[in-house]
Parts: sequence; structure tokens; C-alpha cells
Amino acid sequence: MKRDPLMLKLRRGFTLIELLVVIAIMAILAGLLLPSLGKAKAQAVRTQCLGNYRQLNIAWLLYIDDFRDNLPPNETVLSGGREGANATARTWVTGNAYTDTSTVNIERGLLFPYNRATGIYKCPADRSTVRDAKKVARVRSVSMSASMNDQPDPQSRSCWHTLTQIQKPAPSLAFVFLDEHENSIENARFVVTQPGVWSWVDFPSVRHFGSATLSFADGHAEVWKFRSPDTLRIGRMPPYLQGQSVRANDVDLLRFHAASLTMPD
Repeated sequence: MKRDPLMLKLRRGFTLIELLVVIAIMAILAGLLLPSLGKAKAQAVRTQCLGNYRQLNIAWLLYIDDFRDNLPPNETVLSGGREGANATARTWVTGNAYTDTSTVNIERGLLFPYNRATGIYKCPADRSTVRDAKKVARVRSVSMSASMNDQPDPQSRSCWHTLTQIQKPAPSLAFVFLDEHENSIENARFVVTQPGVWSWVDFPSVRHFGSATLSFADGHAEVWKFRSPDTLRIGRMPPYLQGQSVRANDVDLLRFHAASLTMPD
């Protein structure tokens, strides 16, 4: 009886060359699929981050509604160095994100009663640790624009004190919260220089593939993709990122200037 060649081949198993070919094909397929899976995961993280900012902004607006249009204080005490920059006890969130080892200072903040989920204060992509010691994960990556009541004295003209005052830029263009860079964050506020000053005070996160998440005074949130080579260069620098200079008319800094209160003359 004539034997089937295919059956004989199956009985003797694969040759070494055939196994190597199969392994090579699997490696090629994995190489094609992994980048797509990585992008899908990154997109899911960015979507979660956007959701966090929308929830924070709702808490911010609820506070404003309860306090007759007044913005929550965004006050800081500076006593030298990164560890000495702390949000005060009457601020939307208290303490210092660089040194806080627990969520206690989040829970003490003025916005916490409006959403008691501590997880919304941190970007899921943030892997930074307390004091950069690689032991305890940080609990906060979000800061608030200094234009939003960082000087609670109603006579101060350097910031907005009420929601009604936010007109130039309009609420849909004035940013409230943003993801601050892990090598920059400490207190609760994010300071932007005035137009014509080409340097950063605090620095935004670039962890979403060169992007940062922001929310705005009208309640929406969006992701800003950075375009300036200086932004990406600074984003790779070691801590402490304060006062970094950029070239004149830097497109990313211009965007932040346009989304903040211009100091009155």
C-alpha cells in the first residue's frame, strides 16, 4: 500500500529548518502587533487621564456654585527649594506633591468633598516617586493654573477671583488643571510667564507621547500635543525643572500665554 507523504512527514515531526521558519514568522508577527498594542494601551491611559480631568473640573465648578461664583483658593507658601513650596491649608489641594507620602493632603483640600476619589488627582502614566527615592509612588500629578485665584486677596489683579471674571481669554480657552511634569511639580499651582518672557516657570508633562492633558473653565478637557523642540528637550532633563529658557515665539509657550490671564498694566 502506498503511504501518504504528508502523513509520513507529520509522524517524523518538523525539521530544525522548519521550526526556525515558524519561529521567524511568529517573531515578525509579534513585531508588527506589539507597536499597535502599545499605542492602544497608551490611548486607553490618555482617555482615563481625560476622564480624571473632567471629574476634577466638575468638582471645581460645584465649589464655585456653592461659593457664589468665587474660585477656590490656589495659594502657595514658598520657603526655599522644592521641598519648601507648599500649598496652604485653605487651598483646593494642600501640601507638596514632591514630598507627600499619602493622600492626606488631597483629602484636606477644598475640592475633595465634591469628589472623594483620590485617584483622579494623578495621571495613570505617572511613575514618579516621593523625593525621587524610588520607594513610594507619588499621589498627585495635577496642578492648577496660577491665573485661577493664586492670590486670594480680592484686590489682587494678578489672577481671577470669580468665574464671571474669566472673559479674556474666554472660559473655553482658559485652562484650569493640567498634568505637571514629574520633575517640576511641588505645590498646587502652575505658574506661566507673561507674554514676551520666553521661559517656563513650572513645566507641563510630556508623558503622553509628547502631550499633556488640560481642562478648561467651561468644563471640557483636551490633550495638547507639543510641537516645539525646546519643550521635548526640556522634558528629558533631570529635576528640578524651573525657569527653563526657550527661543522667542516658542509655539508651546505662546499657547500657554494665550490660555492664562495677562497681567494688567
